[in-house]
Amino acid sequence: MNDAFGKRVRRLRLDRDWSQQELSLRSGISTPHISSIERGKRFPSLEYAKRIADALGVALVALCDDASELRSPKMRGSAEELPLYLQNFVLNEEATPYLEVAHQMSQLPKEDADLLSLVIGLLVKRRYETPVLTP
Repeated sequence: MNDAFGKRVRRLRLDRDWSQQELSLRSGISTPHISSIERGKRFPSLEYAKRIADALGVALVALCDDASELRSPKMRGSAEELPLYLQNFVLNEEATPYLEVAHQMSQLPKEDADLLSLVIGLLVKRRYETPVLTP
């Protein structure tokens, strides 16, 4: 790993107007450690690299591979900006599998993500339009 990892972390963090403290809170990694990583003075463990990527909302490869496109996904500033029903959903432990799938979908090329969204929409529509027969 080279110092490009830290530069990419810094770029994405600044794209979101986050301080190092904000990234620290979102990733669970100390602010001094984040600072050292961004300056290329320390290299993160695989676990820390994954936590940083997850906090920034990007695939780990986007931080590690200079050849990969580094695009900053649109993210809200905080969970409080979400409607109350979504805040409750995000905080519910049973929502974790859905949130993990949503994160995976966010890493797909736009065309693939659009297709999956369309299929999910059709399945939901079908579910609510088809009467459920009870024995």
